[in-house]
Amino acid sequence: MWRETIAAGAATAAAAEDSQVKPRTASLATALLALALTAGCAPARKPEANAHAAPPANATIVRSVVGVLDCTTLSKGEPCGREAWTLTVQADGSRTMRAFFDGGRDAQQISTIYRADAAFRFLEAFSTAYSKGKLLGSGFYVADGSLLHVTTRGSTGYKAEDLPLPQDYSVLLHPPSIDGWHFGHYDSAAGGRQKLPTFVFGGVDGGPRVAAFPITLEFVGRETITVPAGRFETEHYHYGKDTEVWIMGPDRIMVRHEYRAADTRFELTQVQGPVGGRL
Repeated sequence: MWRETIAAGAATAAAAEDSQVKPRTASLATALLALALTAGCAPARKPEANAHAAPPANATIVRSVVGVLDCTTLSKGEPCGREAWTLTVQADGSRTMRAFFDGGRDAQQISTIYRADAAFRFLEAFSTAYSKGKLLGSGFYVADGSLLHVTTRGSTGYKAEDLPLPQDYSVLLHPPSIDGWHFGHYDSAAGGRQKLPTFVFGGVDGGPRVAAFPITLEFVGRETITVPAGRFETEHYHYGKDTEVWIMGPDRIMVRHEYRAADTRFELTQVQGPVGGRL
């Protein structure tokens, strides 16, 4: 008798539980159906625009190259600075170089924007130079026909002058990345040692000065060299009394620059873009 009583109680309890579960199951099914219908009726979301998409091509730029020249001492191979540069070649053939030299060893920095035409003839430039926290000088230079308009500022104040230009010349503002452009004036057919009138920005009596000096250029030969950025086919030149340069490609990109008077060697450690001399 007690077994029948227990069984009857279990059946009653199961029936009660089933009567509670069925409504909950029905409610859950109804909610899921409503959600599915809502999702099906909702408008499709448009994909978000890619924030990192490349900008459209610039019709005024033929090519662009960015690079880094690292400086070490010739005597001990110790680091002495770094120069980062960006080159753009415009549709008219002119070139613009933006260079920043961080001379940590000597607490120096030089910022330069420099433009030249398709034949590397100087057009205009702006440059600033600091040493040990002080401005050595700044200058703005514009070639205008037979004159070089020069505006400089230094510790002695502001100065403007017009300097007569020879038929062929260059302007030296010290960033090594731009020094390859002087050799756009070299007559390869003639060869040998060739003098190029060069306007040099420097400090005299505490203030900036621009003066023309003849700098001798001489082609040494074509050489394949390896630097941290890779292996390149270069043209090797003597430059002045104590400088050697190795340059490459149609844009005269600096691969190696050695200046014995300052005990420095600059080598190309990074480069991105079409350079023409990479092997």
